[in-house]
Amino acid sequence: MRLPSDAFRRRLKSRLALGEAAALLLLARVAVALVPFRTLMSLVSRPPRRNEVSGRERNRARREVSSAVARASWHFPVKTTCLHRAMTAQSMLRRRGVGATLFYGAATLPGKGLTAHAWVNDGDRGVVGFEEASRYTVLARFPEPDGRVVNQV
Repeated sequence: MRLPSDAFRRRLKSRLALGEAAALLLLARVAVALVPFRTLMSLVSRPPRRNEVSGRERNRARREVSSAVARASWHFPVKTTCLHRAMTAQSMLRRRGVGATLFYGAATLPGKGLTAHAWVNDGDRGVVGFEEASRYTVLARFPEPDGRVVNQV
């Protein structure tokens, strides 16, 4: 019996991550509409489900999640927001042993007025939404650096 090739396994893993991202985007949309913000943020502030990973495994997890969330949101049949994508990315990273931080910020932008934005970083490495993060003032981060869940928004 012939074993699947590495390329086949990579494609399968990528497609499974895409499916996971799509399911979590849907769940995030529903949760944002129905669940109080404080409850949502206490959920995203939970620690990773398994021991923290490092090195190549951590880098691979970040790339996989970033790509899956971007592709899923691009093809998603309804509009997703940065908060939906950030919640999805943080949840996927947590399942892979990466304790990333969800940031929530606000800014007054020319032509847009007061706007809010959410993004996820793993330490100083951006995962989703980080490209625009420098334009925003951080209002809250989940979890807080000391592990507390604080409703600052």
